[in-house]
Amino acid sequence: MIKLLYGQPLEIFCVAENYTAENLEFHLGRRVIESEKVNATTRRLYITDLEKNVYTFYCRNNVTNKQCTSRVLVDDSPSNVTDFGCISNNLDELNCTWTSPEIYSITTYRLSFNIYGNSFEPCEAKRVGKLRYCSWSTTSQPRYKQMETHYYFNLSSCNYFGCIEQNFTIDHFSVVKPDAPEQLKVLKFETHNVLLQWKIPNNMYDFLPCAVVHRIEYQIAKIDNTAYFRSVDATMLPPKNKTYTFLLSNLPYAHMSYEVRIYIKSELATEDKFWSDFTYVLFTTASERPQRPPDTIAGAFVQSIYENKRVIYVYWKQLEEYEEAGANFTYKVVATTGSKNPQTLSPDKNKSLSYVELNGATLDAIDVTIWSTNAIGSSVNSSHLYIPSKYDTEVLSVSSFTKLAYENGTYKLSWVGVKEIDNYTLFWCQHNTSQICTGRMNFTVLDPKQSNHVIDLPRDSRYQFAISANSGSKTSGMTWASCDISKDGIPMYGFPVKVNHDAPGKSFVKITWTMSCTLQEGIIKGYLITYCPVLNTSNVCDTTYENKSTYYVSNPKQMEINITDLKPYTTYLFTLALNTTYGLKTIENASTGVTTIEDTPTSPRNVRISDVQSDSLIISWDPPLHKNGIIAKYVIEDGKGLKVDKMVDKMTEKDKNSTRIYMKLTGLQAYHNYTLTVSACNAAIRSCSKHSPDYGIFVRTRIGSPSMLKPPTIKNKPDSLMWEPPISPGGSVDLYQIRRVKDENTNRDEIINTTSLSYSLTHCEGVDESETYQVRAVNFDEDPYYGILADRPEVALPLKQNRKFLEYPGPWSPPASVACRSKEGLTMLVILITIFALIGIMYGSIKLYKKYRKMEDIKPVLPSGLGIPEKDISKYAFGGWNPTNKDDKPSSDEMLLLPNSRTTVSTPETKQNSENNCGSSDHTDSTALSDTSRGAIERQASTSDDGSDSSLHLEVEAVRTDDNIATQDEDSSNSETDNSRENSPYFSDKSFKKNPSGYVQPVAPVVNPVSGYVQSAPTPHTSPHAKPASQPTSSSYVMAALAPPIFTTGVAPPSVPSQPPASSGYVMAEDAQAKSMMNFPKLGPSPTKVFGSESLPIMPTLPQPVKSGADSSYIQLQSLDALPSHKQPARNTVPLKPPTSNGYVSPGDAVINKHLNNMLSGGQLEESAILDPTMSPDAYCRFSWSTDPANDNLHSLLADSHTLNLSKN
Repeated sequence: MIKLLYGQPLEIFCVAENYTAENLEFHLGRRVIESEKVNATTRRLYITDLEKNVYTFYCRNNVTNKQCTSRVLVDDSPSNVTDFGCISNNLDELNCTWTSPEIYSITTYRLSFNIYGNSFEPCEAKRVGKLRYCSWSTTSQPRYKQMETHYYFNLSSCNYFGCIEQNFTIDHFSVVKPDAPEQLKVLKFETHNVLLQWKIPNNMYDFLPCAVVHRIEYQIAKIDNTAYFRSVDATMLPPKNKTYTFLLSNLPYAHMSYEVRIYIKSELATEDKFWSDFTYVLFTTASERPQRPPDTIAGAFVQSIYENKRVIYVYWKQLEEYEEAGANFTYKVVATTGSKNPQTLSPDKNKSLSYVELNGATLDAIDVTIWSTNAIGSSVNSSHLYIPSKYDTEVLSVSSFTKLAYENGTYKLSWVGVKEIDNYTLFWCQHNTSQICTGRMNFTVLDPKQSNHVIDLPRDSRYQFAISANSGSKTSGMTWASCDISKDGIPMYGFPVKVNHDAPGKSFVKITWTMSCTLQEGIIKGYLITYCPVLNTSNVCDTTYENKSTYYVSNPKQMEINITDLKPYTTYLFTLALNTTYGLKTIENASTGVTTIEDTPTSPRNVRISDVQSDSLIISWDPPLHKNGIIAKYVIEDGKGLKVDKMVDKMTEKDKNSTRIYMKLTGLQAYHNYTLTVSACNAAIRSCSKHSPDYGIFVRTRIGSPSMLKPPTIKNKPDSLMWEPPISPGGSVDLYQIRRVKDENTNRDEIINTTSLSYSLTHCEGVDESETYQVRAVNFDEDPYYGILADRPEVALPLKQNRKFLEYPGPWSPPASVACRSKEGLTMLVILITIFALIGIMYGSIKLYKKYRKMEDIKPVLPSGLGIPEKDISKYAFGGWNPTNKDDKPSSDEMLLLPNSRTTVSTPETKQNSENNCGSSDHTDSTALSDTSRGAIERQASTSDDGSDSSLHLEVEAVRTDDNIATQDEDSSNSETDNSRENSPYFSDKSFKKNPSGYVQPVAPVVNPVSGYVQSAPTPHTSPHAKPASQPTSSSYVMAALAPPIFTTGVAPPSVPSQPPASSGYVMAEDAQAKSMMNFPKLGPSPTKVFGSESLPIMPTLPQPVKSGADSSYIQLQSLDALPSHKQPARNTVPLKPPTSNGYVSPGDAVINKHLNNMLSGGQLEESAILDPTMSPDAYCRFSWSTDPANDNLHSLLADSHTLNLSKN
């Protein structure tokens, strides 16, 4: 570094090696400095007037760009220090500081002091930036002398260019800065004063010879600015005490927080920097009751009316917080209506302390009194507000109250004046969208002649205004400014304007707006409509579109505008702004959103075809630039029948969000020309875009396999094959192949190649039975592009390749067969087929003939119970009957007696009987009589006609008996069956004969020659000595499909009843003995006689039997279906326990058993009895006795009956 004394010239030489002086130049930074040439290789830089500084000069070779650097320091000897000073920190340390003058060379400072001529070791100054300092303490060397009044300092400053010395004298006790006072505390506090105490530091009390000065300040919390403190006069404090006590009085507010700060300094110190740091204390003054009530004024209320009640908000001007004077501050409001009890209210602290809400207030006048109150008590005074009745408030209402707000905090208010009033009250508070003053309410009184007013308020807040008109005690109450027009960029809140729209079109919409605010003429000059497309449902404009569009309406009375040139299916946000005399004003929420209807989308873009195969390709495109709606599908067409839809709803989310759409077309024909287009379709309006591209994209698919050929046609004489070309060639069809298979042996197949559609060959060569032919087409691919062809760059062709040809054979056709076996074998096959056909025809004819004969043999079958079995017809006196040996099995109606309770009888023969009996029906063809109750048993439906098991449901009905019969029953008893057998000749084995069918043959009938009826034989009387038995639970039951029997009774009735044996309802032939017929209930000991009508049981719903007469010799049948009391009841669906035996009974036994039971039970004998064969098949038997067939009339019996019970059991 070159060090140059300030004022001397600078000279620098630069020598070039192997170059000339012309190649050298001097630079200072980037600036070239003029220099002179000394010789051929040397240049000289000479400067005479350089300022103090540090410079860097460069000597540069322009050819090699090498440079030499020279740093130059231009400076002078040190300058004098001008700000030397010292400070003693609480007489513990002396610190002297100064600032080094502006120099560029290194300067060394040495400071020493002397006392009374004695010099002490100097201090090497320390450096902090430009600040230099030296310090001494009570422990340093040399030691700080605390009691010296003056210090004498010598300062030496030296650098490269020279040294200087300076002397300074310091008044010691004038530079002392004490520490802050200690132990400051509150000894006592009251509502407006406080007693403080503190101490000064020990060094100040012990070593400072002069007085100590105090400075006392305080600050009121939440009132004073944080940088502002109120000063207190402290001059009366003693000059120097160790402990100080001070009464801080005249504090303005009770129950208020204060901060007190105290400073001290030496009396000799003259500068503020020697004040000590402060010590502080916080305290709160004691509480007291509020000094005053809140201020209120006429009209300070807002009311709303509903259902003859009022909701009233009563307002007042709140006290300042420093006036609350105590804890739990609030307001007490007492509302009085006439003579009613006062209502006491308090404001809701969570909402506001500016008002109370009177709910359900009457329409009459209300007096309101308001106090301020806290935990100590209420204010001495109160404020009063009078609320007039509803009528008095309405007559003074103010209309069209308008507010114009300016940015600088100025508000211009205007309204329509009210006549004959005393004044107006203007109210304002901070803005609230609910128009309820939650903050502090302020008010002022205006002249009654005013209709406008200008007020300036702080601009950091927005305000809302209300006005009331007052006349004596009457007032309108507060009316809020509804027309709030702000100025200079402040949005207008709550302005009564509403923006709407009509039904939009594809590119237009009508915007309308209404205002409920009446403004002065000329305030609104026009309307500005601003609109832009928005993102989804937000209010943010879509930046992809152009900037916002505007439309200006210059006529202030025009309230609608038709906006055109909109984009289809786009959501727009329309915003209304007012052009007023005070500028263009935006309105909060004065906007509406509308979406135009859908339109046809534009065409898809950038259609491309790639990955072309023989049966597929991939087509891709970009969505339309303007969708104009919801794209439901894309349609790919080629104009020749190919049409494929790509449904958007079936696309994956990735594809939907992608900017490009891909689709693979499959099922294409190989080596086929296609011209493809894509269009986008809007499903809502069923409209599709134009095809893209308009001309289509031509592409030919790759060479592939030909389609399957039809079976070849076999020609004879001469032998040859012919076939048709493939429907889908898949290429140029370079070859046809014939596959010849002999005798279905695939190992012997032969492949023949040809290029034509026919081929000559000899059939059946070396074939035993048959041979088959199949053909197929074959394509060869020798094209470097695999046969793909396109005329536009939109089709991606495969890379050209030099390769061998590819072979694509098609599938083999269905086979065509040639039969090669001999003609003799074929003739034998035809003969065999003919023989089997004749045998089938003969077999069918025989079956038809047998069916015809079987139908011819069908004969009428009499109703059950009335017909005579053909095999036994010879034993009965009925002519014209042809016995037959068919059907040896008993019919289902040939069933034995059933129990007299509810019983179901089911036999396997029922179905067979229903098939052979044409008279079967849904009714039971039988007659059931109860041997215990002597009454008729109700009839149940039979299932014999539908092939199921027959079941009969029988019910016992008690019957009233005659007195003489009852007397005979008491004296009579039944004997056991064995006794009856011994005494009755009619029950012996000789009386019956059994035929080969298993049925018991009855004895030969006796026919009355006069009437033609079968007579009965007298029944002999049996011994009355029999063992008594209980009443049987079953009654005799006879199925109806039996031949009319001939029987003779001559058995005396038993004297003691016996218990009948358990039976299943059927009686086997070997059991058809007299024993089964001797179980009769209570037969009296009367002599043997002929049975009459009195002996029959009486049915409650049928006519009573006629008395026995001369003609009582036949049995009359009566259909119960004709009687209203004997309609068929509901079938019992629960079958009873099946019978324990399963035998059959011969017709004679069954009929004799039945009728003997009935006749013996009556205790009478009858000469003869017959069954009338002319009755209906669906009939139950009703027995009466008559010898004259002319009297056999059912209707006459019913008409003459005196005991017919028409009530249904």
